[in-house]
Amino acid sequence: MAQAASSAPTTGRHQRKLKNYLLDPHFQLKYTAYLVAVTVALGGSLGLVVWQTSNQVVAQSQKNVEQGQRVVGLGREVVGESRKVSEVVKMNIVKDPVYQDNPALLEAFTTDAKKQDQRLQEQEAQLVAQAESLKSESSSLKAFQSRMMLTLVGVMLLLVVGIFVAGVVVTHKVAGPIFKMKRMIRDVGEGRLRIPGKLRKGDELVHFFDAFDQMVRSLRARQENEIAMLESAIAQLEGKADASALQPLLDLKRKMQDSLEA
Repeated sequence: MAQAASSAPTTGRHQRKLKNYLLDPHFQLKYTAYLVAVTVALGGSLGLVVWQTSNQVVAQSQKNVEQGQRVVGLGREVVGESRKVSEVVKMNIVKDPVYQDNPALLEAFTTDAKKQDQRLQEQEAQLVAQAESLKSESSSLKAFQSRMMLTLVGVMLLLVVGIFVAGVVVTHKVAGPIFKMKRMIRDVGEGRLRIPGKLRKGDELVHFFDAFDQMVRSLRARQENEIAMLESAIAQLEGKADASALQPLLDLKRKMQDSLEA
């Protein structure tokens, strides 16, 4: 995380701000884009498989509907032919002189023909009901397919947004320490040996940052020893050399002290 300026008071509590999450846009957006691309590729492949499977189911249901309609048509033809046969037989019975004097036979045939017609009508009604049921199921499958694909697209969009946000947050935990160490390296290069502050909880590269912190402390300790040695040399030269001759050593001492206090 970006550390507050050295002049700011230390509160001991670190808080991330939304505007500071993109500390290194090139690095963070690049790797976040990789994560999003992988998510889209996997989700798209899954969606394609689901779409193809659902299309096969819907196509099979449509075939069943068409087959049911053909069966209903055949059933109606059978009922119609049965009625025609019954009417022809009935006419023959009525015209046949042998059966004209036997109305009981005509009545029995008529009763049996009515029962047969009723059975055929019931079977036709069952076939029609089955065909309507298949048609309703096919329509329900199509509607379910549409809802499922819309849901899948919605979930994919939410997943992409979630992966994007998670990618920015995760890469921020890497970009933050890098951003901070780059600034500290620049300070060391300019001769300022400030003790770096601690990383925030959850940041990555902790071991690398600790090694850098130890390096700065070692440089400070060495420079403090050199200042002490310089002070000792100046004290020994005082009274033995001109003030003008000691001035460069005093300036060097002040500059070295300033680098520790910067």
